[in-house]
Parts: sequence; structure tokens; C-alpha cells
Amino acid sequence: MWKIILNKYGLYIVIGVLCFSLWHTYNQATKYQQKADTLETTISDLNQEIKYTKIQLNDSIAVYQAEVKNLNFTQSNLQAKYDKLLAASKTKSKDVNNVTEVASVVHSVDTVIAVVDSFGGIKAKLEDAFVDIDVEVLPNRNTIIDYEVRDSLTIFNIQKKHSWLFGLIKWKEQKEIKVINHNPKAEIINLRTIDIIE
Repeated sequence: MWKIILNKYGLYIVIGVLCFSLWHTYNQATKYQQKADTLETTISDLNQEIKYTKIQLNDSIAVYQAEVKNLNFTQSNLQAKYDKLLAASKTKSKDVNNVTEVASVVHSVDTVIAVVDSFGGIKAKLEDAFVDIDVEVLPNRNTIIDYEVRDSLTIFNIQKKHSWLFGLIKWKEQKEIKVINHNPKAEIINLRTIDIIE
């Protein structure tokens, strides 16, 4: 019976197996090409400039926004770059899906009134919504500086979605991130966000 089936339909079975293997190979090649294109885009965006924008919240408060495009790393890239940090935080790289790095510098020059105390020391204090600084110069010229700086950041992850022909054709733009620093004395000096791809 098998001989009859193989003689009669053997050619069709071989053609079916070949078609399936060609389809599977094409899907794998497409997946690898997409991954290669994504990593190529990441390499070109690796040293991108941060785009700064001033945002007016109300008449008296202005804050700054920093914006960059998301980078894409593979699990092995993530492990190579953050191996010590992942090990110290007891986190497996396969459990991470996004990394955001933000660095900011707070700088300001302010004038305050210094007060001479009864022991011959000098005290000065600066206090506002984001910083508390107490400076005390002792009579022996030793100085005590007590300071506290607060920073407040808001992070938006954005991916614009588009459609055409009433939603029949859909696509998404590259992901990007916007970070808003609420401290007017602070400036974002480094910003990078990384998505982990399969």
C-alpha cells in the first residue's frame, strides 16, 4: 500500500517538503535581515546628539526637555555592556527589556548674605525648591559644607503609530524617549535608552 501511495503521490510529497523548507528558510532570512537592519540603525544612532527643548509650564516656571532615539541591543550586547551592574543587582539579562541612562549636572551661582557669629565664625545659607546649602567657616578656618540637591525627572517613552487605507496598512516609527528635568538649575548631559531585542 505504501508503495502505491509513494509511486502515485511521491512527487507531490517531495515538492511539498521542498516548498515548506523554502518557506521556512525565507522566514528565517527575513528575521535575520530585520535584526541586522535594526542593529545597523543602532550603530548609526550610537553617538547621536541630545535634542534640547525649553518647555514653559506656566508664566514663571520653565523646564528643559532632552530627547533621543532608542537604541536596540541584543541580549549578548546587554550582557557585555552591563555585566558588572547586572551581577551586582542580581538581575539576569534575559529579564531586562529596557535600559535608560540619565546623567545631569546641577550648576548655579547665587549670592547670599554671610553672618558672623559670636565665636568669630561665618555662616551662609542658600535654600530653594531644589537645593539646601549651609556653609559654616569656623574660627580655625575649617569649613563645614552641608548640602542637599534634589532633582526631579519625568521620562516619556514614545513610539508614533501610523495607518493608511483605514487601518489596513499599519507601521510604527522608531522609539524615542523624552526626559523632562524639573530643576531649572540642572542640565541633562547624558541620555541613552536601550531596548533589548530577540
